[in-house]
Amino acid sequence: MSLIELSCKDFTIELSSKKPVPGGGGAAALTGSLGIALNMMVANFSKGKKKFIQYEKQHEDILNKGERLRVELLNLVEKDAINFEPLSKAYIMPSKTVEEKII
Repeated sequence: MSLIELSCKDFTIELSSKKPVPGGGGAAALTGSLGIALNMMVANFSKGKKKFIQYEKQHEDILNKGERLRVELLNLVEKDAINFEPLSKAYIMPSKTVEEKII
């Protein structure tokens, strides 16, 4: 199962574990996606209301750009995990001798 398919509860359990992923990058990307979603919620609540009708184009722009950013940030949760895991394994490799440091 991918990280973004986990429940909020399960994601936080994974994040709090001793596992290398998800980590700070994934948590930051998820937080960014949540922020974008909140911004989109405001646009959705305002869209179509008479007193905000002059901002209809801005609301549409916010929703269209927001959706792209929301999805992109969620994808970065996964990409961060995929790219960080090999690096985390390198951190635990032995490095006492010159030969071990080269490998």
